[in-house]
Amino acid sequence: ADRADRGGPVAGTPMVAAFRPATVAVFPARATGSPRNSWPVTVTALEPQGDLVRVRAGRLSADITPQAAADLAITPGDEVWFTVKATEVDLYPA
Repeated sequence: ADRADRGGPVAGTPMVAAFRPATVAVFPARATGSPRNSWPVTVTALEPQGDLVRVRAGRLSADITPQAAADLAITPGDEVWFTVKATEVDLYPA
């Protein structure tokens, strides 16, 4: 049986990766270590979300604490890195 029979993606099949904003870490430079899914992004907005701050970067979002936002001192237009552990990424057929 191929991976499709077991519910996994099949090589060559277009997929979309999805992850929750709460699983995204924000760094001022590319992080090293176990999380290998990192993207440079440009911050487009910072929005209060209850006790968190949502960092928007186009279609991507990260939820961080107000203290982390203050420590990073990020503002719209800044370039940062979004990082997500592979275990937090779900794949869906495109």
